[in-house]
Amino acid sequence: MKYQVTSFSEGKKGAQITVVVGEGRNRRSFTRHLDRNGFGLNIDERAIPLNRHYEQELAEAKRKLASAETALKSLRKRLEEAEKVEPETLFQGLLVEVVIAEIGDMIAAAEAEVAEATVALEDTEAQVEVVRRELPLMMTFNRF
Repeated sequence: MKYQVTSFSEGKKGAQITVVVGEGRNRRSFTRHLDRNGFGLNIDERAIPLNRHYEQELAEAKRKLASAETALKSLRKRLEEAEKVEPETLFQGLLVEVVIAEIGDMIAAAEAEVAEATVALEDTEAQVEVVRRELPLMMTFNRF
């Protein structure tokens, strides 16, 4: 994004600048506070909302993956416990086998959910990186 710094004032903690963006009727000015290294909030209005949006999506993707992994871990523990059961009768033995088979099916579904959540997290991380690169929250301003 092209911008022009029209005023610059320096203080002990940093500086303040006025930045003009656009031309003609589309010309707009922004005031930004800079740290000592010349960094300040991005002047692109899309930067903050898009960064927030994708950060929230990333947090949600991480939460879904953690939830899926926890569910899978719990199912594997239930399978271990079911496999340790020693039935006393033939009927109990059949019930234990049915339970083990059902838990096995649930584990397969949970593994698929973990794989799906992992892919979704990777996609979201890629989107976040694009937004951070193209519309960073902070940018460097050059003096005049």
